[in-house]
Amino acid sequence: MELRQLRYFVTVAEELHFGRAAERLMIGQPAVSQQIRRLERELKIELFDRTPRLVRLTVAGQAFLPAARAVLAAEDSARAVAAELTSGSRGIFRLGTITGLGERLDRVLEAFGE
Repeated sequence: MELRQLRYFVTVAEELHFGRAAERLMIGQPAVSQQIRRLERELKIELFDRTPRLVRLTVAGQAFLPAARAVLAAEDSARAVAAELTSGSRGIFRLGTITGLGERLDRVLEAFGE
């Protein structure tokens, strides 16, 4: 199971239309359909009832939707933590030193700050 497949599934579930979901995802509709089919094969469940005029969630799809949303929310949360760590806005940096570093310590701290 891939995050991309979960993202496609949630979008189709929200739109209840493969074409509109594809537009929202900014990809082709065949790619959305293909990935949803792959996800269904892997999970061994049908997530959508499809007719020429209607797309709706199956009972299994309704049950799976909250879990898929939770996984995508966890992904967003992990990305946010990583961004905070990258930007230096999270956590405390502690540096231990010994006496005698003098100017070298100043250069190291200056380089670290950059």
